Amino acid sequence: MNKWDVVLLSFPFTDLSATKVRPAVVVSPDSYNSTSQDVVVVLITTNTARRSPFDLLLQKSHPEFLQTGLRYDSAIRTDKLFTLNRRLAVASIGRFGPQLKTDVEKQLRLFFQLPGEQLTLKI
Repeated sequence: MNKWDVVLLSFPFTDLSATKVRPAVVVSPDSYNSTSQDVVVVLITTNTARRSPFDLLLQKSHPEFLQTGLRYDSAIRTDKLFTLNRRLAVASIGRFGPQLKTDVEKQLRLFFQLPGEQLTLKI
């Protein structure tokens, strides 16, 4: 499992009451991924109607959409990060391209209030 892989995970709900198979993107560095049993992921959801200021909308018309392996317009929820055991990964379905990587990095910097180029908040 590598950074920027799109994976399907058995994802816990926030209250840990149940799990659901959901897509996510791996954001932990490969140096961490190669030595740890865990990965750090950002949740991806098809619920684009209920958006957070930190969501990054990914539409099917995006030039890199096909390589993600996703099937529907989605929101990348950069404020929903999880550290999970890699055994919770059901499958790897795709990968983020250069533009999506840059956009996610900008949104993460915005969320964590880190210096660097940031995207404008979109609600």
